[in-house]
Amino acid sequence: MSITQFNATYVAEEDRVLFRFNTSQSQEYRLWFTRAVVRSILALGAQASVAVLAREHPPEQAKAIAEFKQQAKVEQAQFTTFVPATNFPLGAEPILIQQARIQLMDKATALELVMPKGQLLTMNLNEDMIAQLRLLLQTIAQRAQWGLDSPGVAATPEPEQKLATDTAPSNPNKVLH
Repeated sequence: MSITQFNATYVAEEDRVLFRFNTSQSQEYRLWFTRAVVRSILALGAQASVAVLAREHPPEQAKAIAEFKQQAKVEQAQFTTFVPATNFPLGAEPILIQQARIQLMDKATALELVMPKGQLLTMNLNEDMIAQLRLLLQTIAQRAQWGLDSPGVAATPEPEQKLATDTAPSNPNKVLH
């Protein structure tokens, strides 16, 4: 699955974010993110960005570089119109995501979204895609006035969540299991 575009819309009636992404195979995935899930993705995404850079830099430098890159992404932000797809592998109705996890791989970072009944939707993201996802969710959380942009909130994941690492090769076509 090759992701081509992300989209997020705050739906006040639901107090949730409708998150959509499409793929190069003209597939669209529609998901509901709660405030807690958005907070978790922001925190884990920040940790993952630092962890990826820490492979080649000392931890303090990795953190500074990650912050610099994210700030550059904010300053160069270019939001485009979302192009809907024609195929909905999970159905046209959004699915509520219950938890988010990130696992570091050798060549990518896997964002694992836990759906009802424990099913996983795994998105393999590169460093730039993580930054784009963080920027999009930070922007939508600000519009929702969720208060997730205060210092320390986006940098600390929920206690039961952790950043996992795995050096085994991943299957880039794994979508749902």
